[in-house]
Amino acid sequence: MKKILLLFIAILCLACDSDVKSPISQNTDQFKTWVFRSVVDGIPRMITAQLEDDFYVSYNTQNGALYKAWKGIISMEGAVYDGAHGPQPTAIGDAYIKHDAKHNPWYYMEGDKAVEAIINYKGHRVSEDGFQLLYDISHPNISGISSISEDISSEVSESGQLIFKRSFAVEKSTNGPQLYWKGNAIVVDKIMMEISESAISKEKEIIDYRGKLYENQEVTIPISDSKENYLNIKLNKATILDPNLDDGFDSDDASLPIGAQLIGKHDCRSCHNSLKKTIGPAYISVAKKYEHNEENIVMLAGKIKKGGAGVWGEQVMTPHPEIEDYDLKEMIKYVFSLADYEGVSKEERGDQVSVFPSSAVDGDAMIPGCITKIYSIPPNTPSMPQNLKGKTPIMGGIMPNFDNVNGGDFKELEDDFALISNGYLYIEEEGTYDIRLWSDDGSKAYLHEQLIIDHDGLHGTSMKEAKVKLQSGYHPFEIEFFQGGGGKFLSFNYKKATSGTWQVIPSSMISHLQEEQESIDNLVLPMSIVSETPGDREWLVDMHPSFTLSQARPAAFEPKVGGMDLLPDGRLVVSTWDEEGGIYMLDNVSSDNPKEITYKKIAQGLAEPLGVKVVDGRIFVMQKQEITELIDNDGDDITDEYRTLCDSWGVTNNFHEFGFGLAEKDGYLYATLATGIMPGGAGMIGQHPDRGSCIKVSIADGSMEIIAKGLRTPNGIGIGYNGDIYIADNQGDWLPASKIVHVQKGDWFGSRAVDFEGTASYKEKKPVVWLPQDEIGNSPSMPLSLNVGPYKNQMIHGEVTHGGVKRVYVEEVNGELQGCVFRFMQGMEAGVNRLVWSPDGKTLYAGGIGNPGNWQQTGKQWFGLQKMTYNDKPTFEMLAVRAKSDGVEIEFTQALQSGDGWSADDYEINQWYYEPTADYGGPKLDEKTLTIKSANVSDDRKKVFLELDGMKENHVVYVRLKNHFVSDEDQSLWSTEGWYTMNQIPSNNPGTKSKNAFVKLPNTITEEEQAEGWKLLFDGKSLENFHAFKSDKTPAKWEIEGDAIFFNPKGEGEGGDIVTNDIYEDFELNLEWKIYNCGNSGIFFNVIEDDKYCCTWQTGPEMQILDNTCHPDTKYPTHRAGDLYDMIECSHVTVKPAKQWNKIRLISKDQKYEFWLNGYKVVEFEMGNEKWTEMIADSKFKDMPDFGLAKSGHIALQDHGDRVWFRNIKIKPL
Repeated sequence: MKKILLLFIAILCLACDSDVKSPISQNTDQFKTWVFRSVVDGIPRMITAQLEDDFYVSYNTQNGALYKAWKGIISMEGAVYDGAHGPQPTAIGDAYIKHDAKHNPWYYMEGDKAVEAIINYKGHRVSEDGFQLLYDISHPNISGISSISEDISSEVSESGQLIFKRSFAVEKSTNGPQLYWKGNAIVVDKIMMEISESAISKEKEIIDYRGKLYENQEVTIPISDSKENYLNIKLNKATILDPNLDDGFDSDDASLPIGAQLIGKHDCRSCHNSLKKTIGPAYISVAKKYEHNEENIVMLAGKIKKGGAGVWGEQVMTPHPEIEDYDLKEMIKYVFSLADYEGVSKEERGDQVSVFPSSAVDGDAMIPGCITKIYSIPPNTPSMPQNLKGKTPIMGGIMPNFDNVNGGDFKELEDDFALISNGYLYIEEEGTYDIRLWSDDGSKAYLHEQLIIDHDGLHGTSMKEAKVKLQSGYHPFEIEFFQGGGGKFLSFNYKKATSGTWQVIPSSMISHLQEEQESIDNLVLPMSIVSETPGDREWLVDMHPSFTLSQARPAAFEPKVGGMDLLPDGRLVVSTWDEEGGIYMLDNVSSDNPKEITYKKIAQGLAEPLGVKVVDGRIFVMQKQEITELIDNDGDDITDEYRTLCDSWGVTNNFHEFGFGLAEKDGYLYATLATGIMPGGAGMIGQHPDRGSCIKVSIADGSMEIIAKGLRTPNGIGIGYNGDIYIADNQGDWLPASKIVHVQKGDWFGSRAVDFEGTASYKEKKPVVWLPQDEIGNSPSMPLSLNVGPYKNQMIHGEVTHGGVKRVYVEEVNGELQGCVFRFMQGMEAGVNRLVWSPDGKTLYAGGIGNPGNWQQTGKQWFGLQKMTYNDKPTFEMLAVRAKSDGVEIEFTQALQSGDGWSADDYEINQWYYEPTADYGGPKLDEKTLTIKSANVSDDRKKVFLELDGMKENHVVYVRLKNHFVSDEDQSLWSTEGWYTMNQIPSNNPGTKSKNAFVKLPNTITEEEQAEGWKLLFDGKSLENFHAFKSDKTPAKWEIEGDAIFFNPKGEGEGGDIVTNDIYEDFELNLEWKIYNCGNSGIFFNVIEDDKYCCTWQTGPEMQILDNTCHPDTKYPTHRAGDLYDMIECSHVTVKPAKQWNKIRLISKDQKYEFWLNGYKVVEFEMGNEKWTEMIADSKFKDMPDFGLAKSGHIALQDHGDRVWFRNIKIKPL
């Protein structure tokens, strides 16, 4: 009945001229008749044509039979049509003719015995006024094939009479029994039919249609190769009623709630299941979590509309701005109807309101953020420990707020820890507020030392709330939180009780007293800084420096690329995964000017074509349920014949049974077949045995064999390492993370969704690389070889949801392929679905795609076609990670700088393994941080061997460069991470150990550095190279503490900025700094000492030093660490938390300047030009006539009244 309602809605919408329509848009003169392949009415492998505006016919290609001819429309539902996962196209309207889907009209006569013929569908042709179906028909017991075409068209007479015309021609005949075709026609009278001379008709039954009698005529045609074979029917009334349009559809006992209908209409089910958690939570879980009130209905409706990260995990939900607010509320009401709320209702808790007066504290003494301490706790701790405050924390610092902190946001923290955070909540307007605490695992919230929220214990992400009445002013609070194992989440939210919406308590409302920082003096808190360094636990945002990105499409062409390949003459063939199912040909794609690129449609109506391969100029397309060759008979590029090469694999009507491809090798095409799934991601019950397979198809004769099984959603197959076949498979049931696999005959890749019992004893072939979910993969696509520059014989693959192109280094260890995956390219216009190299192997074409339901890169377009051309420019990155018997070896594309790479503290190594289960995805198991026993740098400084303790086979080994090295060629790291799949540990292949001849102490320079011109400005013992600004003395508050210059604001004597004794013009300055909690300082250059200037900043520009977490200046975009103060903000955030050392480079050459912070160039500018003058005019320095004019001057370290340290200060003239 649900289907009935949805279809009725479609009819109503059609009558109101809504989006429900037949797919006839963008037809050109070359395509007179819209013919398309799809599932129809739940029947797979159908071909449908719109012969007139409201007259459709649909054939089942599996038996060569007309399934239905009807008056009405076809409702194009489904992921590719309207974004809905689950529905498929449906014929809507009363029928003139309808047969059982399994009806076979073809048979042979042997005497008086009818023998059913074997039908082999061979494709179709589109004609001026209709189309032709092509079949090879054979006798089950007699050799020989007859090739038959059925010509299908319609005609409307001058009087308005609709005529349905069918004729059969023998294009190739064979000797044997007579072949017959049998069909039927419903007519007022037999004279309404025109049949060929040898055809026979007889009345089968009389039909009473609304008081008028119709004859159901059975027509039999003996097929002749020398005579005409035809049946023309003058259609009068569509007498076969569509049960979906029954007037009683909305009776109380059969209709679904409107909310359920709306969920079915939209893409909700692509991420959600009613009972089972998949990508998102189950509906029943949502119903249990939220109290069923109007407030939560409005809140959840807004969440659906706006999208974004929720409280269920890290996956971002797709926004749905197109859904009306009323519809959203109805959807939530339906979800709430599925289960009872399991929390404490407002009625049960009595809505008790706690009343709190404000505290008598000095607001001027407040500093942003809250004091936060981290403690270790024993494994299996069931609740928040009570005795932590008397123990020593392992971390400590200032948190600005708790804004949906989850997963990797808890930096350097995994399991078995607790957090206690203290601060003041500032309330501007007195009133009643609702406070919420979300957490996974347990948490508590206190106000004025009174417990207001108790959400303790082991549990998933969920919330509890309290209602409080607060006076304006400051209110002391404490948050307690502990993490046992698995997921982790913490968020501190509020709203005004009488109005407003829920939101995270912003950092502007959270503060602490500076004197309270003494308790965290010697601690750091990595999670306090939100790093935004591209390539370091973050997406890349730009194109790889060794490639030049450009458009490969004109602006008017917006393809959702399902497949693509190049013709021998350089033209690009593209299939589009959209309602049109189009094939396009683009010319001049090698041009750098998109306006010079032209395109035209050469075919249409293919069923979700997700693969294209050109072989010797022949174009093959992987449709959802067949491989098709596009044939142009007259040389105009337009497809005249859609010739079926192969459709030998089994199918059902499941929406997820995609066909992916194509790759070609040695005269065979290779493609992959996805398994069926239920909306929401759970595996389908009753899979066809052919699903989850890799198939091999002969181009010569279309014969097929299944060569590998055990796949799930293998969206991508290509030729990779050593010229072999590789597949990208996507996470889901029986697949704990996405992966790249190497395909050989007989392989089984681990999915038991198709044949659970039969695969119990199978041995799973291990992946070449795992792609940990949302770290380096989400929806991987086409693998391909990479053979440019230093990357010879490596691999790449596209990524739809995680975006861009990833690179894979492959090696063979103990007979198995394994390797390491790296970030490679991003910054493209869409998530990448398909890749193809130009004939010279230097230009990579990337086809983009996007669709509702977690299949698009957030913030990108849902279409795209671009090219990346190798430009020979070097890029500093990890070229390879190799397995050794006792660790891993990292090879770089460029040499490290002298002295770098020797410290084990520069690296982070973790390992874990995955275990396939029937659940969607899977957690990391046995996750551990490995001890690095030694770091060993090769003589050429291009390799580092890390000797590891505890490395295991069948694990993923995660490698991260914590120290963002700069290469010997002065380049920063492109990316810092690699994920190595350690299937095997090599035997008798230890890493090369080396003795560190380069032992560098703090505040020293080497002989090599001296030879290069470096001069040390601080030797760790004295400040003799500095003096106070406009004084020959050194201020007493500048001290030496340990190995660093330390500004001590509490010290005796005077303070003030210190400047170098010497003046510098063209130079490179290197130093390290760290700042105390919430502190501020700076490095000035080109400072002029003159009595007319009060301060260093009146003449010298500043590289800002700041604790971005909690100093008040952090609210200004150009006042944060690394910025050119008040003028240019950093390109990305690379600063470390308070009390950790930061490395800077300040380079000045010919009035061109670069700021580097922790290995990355973050600011670049030029002084003395018109732009520089404009920047000054727009800054706070506009009234300082000499600011930024000097070409040379002193370098200054700032006293801003906060504790700051400097060390390893050296300078080199340029």
